[in-house]
Amino acid sequence: MKLKVTLLLVLAILLMMLGAGGASAYIGYLMGREALKVVTQPDTDSENNVALKKPLGGSHKGLNIIQEQTILVNVYNHIQQKKNPSASKKQPSTDTEANQKSEKSNNQIKPDSFPLSNQSGGVTMEIAKASIEGNSVMLDVNLKNESTKAVRFLYSFLDVRDEQNRPLSAIADGLPGEIPPNGENFPGQFIIPATLLNGAQNISLTLKDYPEQKLILQLNSIPVAK
Repeated sequence: MKLKVTLLLVLAILLMMLGAGGASAYIGYLMGREALKVVTQPDTDSENNVALKKPLGGSHKGLNIIQEQTILVNVYNHIQQKKNPSASKKQPSTDTEANQKSEKSNNQIKPDSFPLSNQSGGVTMEIAKASIEGNSVMLDVNLKNESTKAVRFLYSFLDVRDEQNRPLSAIADGLPGEIPPNGENFPGQFIIPATLLNGAQNISLTLKDYPEQKLILQLNSIPVAK
């Protein structure tokens, strides 16, 4: 009788252990499945790889990569300003202001050659004048949109070349990234370090809208030397 009781007790303990083990395994399975829900398999589909090459949207839309040449131009201008700090200081006297106006007129490049303008798709780009200030050539630019829709520009894509078709760099200053279709004139400047011109007499400018690049504004034979 005692043996039967002992066997029953052992069997009961074994059944409890098996039940506890099965329950633990099931709970572990559920927890593992929940954890693996956040893990995704790498997408090797060629169609998806092509999609990854498309421009980013959402919060990344309009993200611009600064070109190395543009950074070098900015550093160059910053160094030149440090070397000539007096050029950026305003003089209060009327005599000095008159001298500055005289210097500006003397620094103008072939004023009879300006303005130059080009229109495409109802958008006009005009170079009002060119002048030399310090170690840079300054082109006074006007943009006007008389079309029926706003036009966007990414000025880091501005194509500047000399008469020998050598590429140059220019920095846009004061020009908006989007020109509304209201016919308003938006002034600004294109700044070109004189050292990059390397004796060039004339340059050409090509500006395309972004991102479609269907609207092309182009100006040729812009004098940059006296």
